[in-house]
Order: sequence, then structure tokens, then C-alpha cells
Amino acid sequence: MEIKYRNATMEDLPAIVRFVDYWLTGGAEKDKVPGATHDFFVPYGRQKNYLAKYDVLLAICERAIVGWAVKTNRNILIHLLVAVPFRGKGIGGEMLRILSPEVVRSKMDQKSGDPADFYMKYGYYKLSCERFGKKENIELFVKVDKGDEICDTRQKRSSLEQMRDLLLGGSLDDSHQSSESELADFAADDFR
Repeated sequence: MEIKYRNATMEDLPAIVRFVDYWLTGGAEKDKVPGATHDFFVPYGRQKNYLAKYDVLLAICERAIVGWAVKTNRNILIHLLVAVPFRGKGIGGEMLRILSPEVVRSKMDQKSGDPADFYMKYGYYKLSCERFGKKENIELFVKVDKGDEICDTRQKRSSLEQMRDLLLGGSLDDSHQSSESELADFAADDFR
């Protein structure tokens, strides 16, 4: 089984929509594919905008899409989906390597399981325990090189504020600041 990776084009739009709809809107669950769940919906119009504005990567096996990932122009991975029968074969990891996002925005209440361990396996570290987004179910992961260390609380706070500014488009008011204990916990971690 050979997997090929390539950037998506507008010609791929119908196939991408079918792939995403099948795996995310319950089609695979109705077909009783083991491990399939109904998590959320990505409308056709949004898919078209992704192709026009962002890096959309496909994993292809025998002319069929088996993986799909979207990285924004701000270097944030916002979607990564691998078809259930192809999971555990390194496809998601290879897609992460190719796109090399600085930040991963991940929906943490996936019916198919919490993807945190997957991202941490590939060198991403959970930015905070806070939830981001309208539905308050989004967590953020940042790429951390093994040699990176954050030595003190001030440096940690500065790093968090810079990342939040990048992700949220502005600084946060005091009600959204990390607690000193969260900052100290981050500084103490060994980034394994």
C-alpha cells in the first residue's frame, strides 16, 4: 500500500467534500465502519475557502483520499483527518511533518477520542488548560523543540501572550490571563 501526499487543488473539491462528509457527518458510522463517529460538519463553502486561502494536504492511496489536513496562512493546523482503516500507519504523522505547523488547534471532545497524545507524540505541547472558541472545546498545542526550555514565569507569560495574540488576533484582558500556578507548571515540564 503506497501513500502519496500532495497539495489539494480546486479540482479535488468534490472528492474532499465527499471524504470529509463521510468521515465526519456520520456516513461511516451508518455504514458501521469500526471506529467511525459523527463529530462535526465542514460545509462545502468552507472547503472551497480553505482551498483558496490555505494549505490543504491530501494523503492518497490508489487514487482515493485517505487523509486530509488544513493549515492556515498563520501556520496553524485547523484540521487533520485520516480515514479509520488507515489510522495507526503513520499517515497523520507524515502529514504533520509535511505541513510543519507551529500551532495545532484541536477539538478535544472528539467521539473518537482525545487527540492530545497523538500531537504530543510528534513534539507538540499543550499550550494551556483553557478552552478556546465559541463552543469552548478547542485546545491549542505548540511545536516545542527538545532543546527549548522556558526558565521563568515572566518568560512563560510573554510566550503565552505572544501565542494568544497570534491565534486570537489581539491581547486578552485580565480575565483570560493564565494563573501563576499554570505558568509555573509549564516552566517545570520537561517537554519529553
